[in-house]
Amino acid sequence: MKKLIFIIILFPLLSYSKVVLSGSLDEINARGALRVCSFSDRLPFSSRSGEVRGIQVELAEEIAKELNVDLEITWLRYRFHARKAGCDMMMEAVSRENDAADKRDIEGAKPLTRASDSKKQKFPPTASIPIVRMETYLVGLKELVLGKTNLKSLKNLNIGVMRGTWSHMLMQKSKIKYRTKFVTEAELIKGVADGEVDAGFISSPQYWWFLKNNPSIKLEAVKNFDFTIDVSLNVGVLMRGADEKTVTKINNILTKLLSDNKIQDIYASYGIKYVAPK
Repeated sequence: MKKLIFIIILFPLLSYSKVVLSGSLDEINARGALRVCSFSDRLPFSSRSGEVRGIQVELAEEIAKELNVDLEITWLRYRFHARKAGCDMMMEAVSRENDAADKRDIEGAKPLTRASDSKKQKFPPTASIPIVRMETYLVGLKELVLGKTNLKSLKNLNIGVMRGTWSHMLMQKSKIKYRTKFVTEAELIKGVADGEVDAGFISSPQYWWFLKNNPSIKLEAVKNFDFTIDVSLNVGVLMRGADEKTVTKINNILTKLLSDNKIQDIYASYGIKYVAPK
């Protein structure tokens, strides 16, 4: 059966009277489609425009192919719309390898997907096995960040942060000069490159993606920075309304995709160095 991608745009001004239920394997097979929520403009992770679809969309395609169903994407503007969009899956969630199965719902999993409604549902949002590790780097021009490996070393720098993020709070707590004009990581790393700020804390995928698309810009990443807190995350996918059979099936598919190097190859095609979960 030919796999088609059906595109649905979820307009933020629409109102919903109730949450649309989703996500068991039986429901997915009955409708013949895997419903995935994703963001319309968030490369390297996802995009609804152009030929570059994004890592998460390509991964969703592989999962749908293994399930032998079509892929149906709901494009979101804001993450909280996912609860009411009837999606079976979101393509990122904090996933801790050593957690017990009943602890895989991701309460408070900032800055990724949260499952604040988990206790209200029979089958709460559940994170899969971890499939990749998302690291965080201190990024800036080499002459500004070389040798900067702890918070004290940043005292003379102006650090770019996104408002309300852990890095924003960390800069406040450490009394380090910072600027909060940036809304997305893409804006932040561009601000670093343009000299609006001296440096910023950037996720590893965004850093490598920026270098791939801007080969003439030389930015250095400090990969051994001591944040004093654990900011690197094991990431999997988020299943909504999934029963035990569904969770097992999706985890088996992800294990197979890792074994076949499909996930690693997707990351490599975007110029991103894949890091295995720890």
